[in-house]
Amino acid sequence: MGAARTHRDPSSARPRYSAAFQVKKGVARWAVICLYHTSMVVTEDRTTGSPWLLFMFCLPTQRASQRVRVWRKLQKYGVLAWKNSAYILPNTPGNLEKFQWLTAEVRKYQGDASIVEVARIEGHTDKEIMSLFNQARAKEDERLMGDARLGLRQSAAQSPAQRRAQFARLNRRLVGIQSTDAFGCGKKREAEALIKELEARAATGPTAGPIHKDAIKKFKRRFWMTRPRPEVDRVGSAWLIKHFIDPEARFIFSANPQAHPDALRFDMFEGEFTHVGDECTFETLMKRFNVRDKRLKRIAQIIHDADLEDNKFGRVESRAVDLILKGWAKMGWSDDEILRRGFDLYDALYVTLDS
Repeated sequence: MGAARTHRDPSSARPRYSAAFQVKKGVARWAVICLYHTSMVVTEDRTTGSPWLLFMFCLPTQRASQRVRVWRKLQKYGVLAWKNSAYILPNTPGNLEKFQWLTAEVRKYQGDASIVEVARIEGHTDKEIMSLFNQARAKEDERLMGDARLGLRQSAAQSPAQRRAQFARLNRRLVGIQSTDAFGCGKKREAEALIKELEARAATGPTAGPIHKDAIKKFKRRFWMTRPRPEVDRVGSAWLIKHFIDPEARFIFSANPQAHPDALRFDMFEGEFTHVGDECTFETLMKRFNVRDKRLKRIAQIIHDADLEDNKFGRVESRAVDLILKGWAKMGWSDDEILRRGFDLYDALYVTLDS
């Protein structure tokens, strides 16, 4: 990402600033003072590709509890604190919206806030700033992995309810960390693997039994729900449902089961169809609905190795399929588009494996 040009005001020789929205003069003057203090170069031209958003705020001294509330939200956003006077996030529409809502909240508390697009931070390359973000996420992942390993050691002595509660708590932390992992921290896959193992141990017997053939009709023409940003197991499971279980299935992407109480949940915590033991959701669906097909069994092995990363079946195709689906998510495609193209991918696999 190239740095934007520095814009100078001929009358004052000061760099101009560009807030992401209209700010009061007093706030703007205060923002420029902070920018001098933090040695940042800003731009007034949003087309120049400024890579960073800078958030600054101040609250009256008697607003201590509100200050803590704002600080906690900033931590939740995964900001990088800079010189104890500003907070940085990558310049994306989503992050801009977060800062805009937070600005409105600060002003509700009779405080001031400003958002600035930053083209360059003197003395630091964009790569170095990305590394600082990754270091922060890596520390969070390390703490999470430590707690997950402890949970795995304790799981043998826990009740099923305790294991489910432990998985839910740690999975929420993982989701929170991943939502702020803008640059792909290297600890991500290791943390995911530990949480998946916790999920497998949290799974209980009732979901593992086969469905009687007379009851299968209850699973026709249904809404099926899974988590947003589907990857190898969720896309594969949806493809299996549509082609072999419920041809008229309609799919919903949501992390909130209460929003669609009548939907059948798959590859979700406490869903009707999810991981059981060391088996992925695709394998669970095949067993529950007694789907028997040699090619599907091979696809199940590919998905298992990609999703659980245990190389149980040694399927060389797993890595490629996993990378393709992850790449589509990173390209910003919608969940529906990923599913549509994922169906084509699994159709091609099914045909190829026939040979």
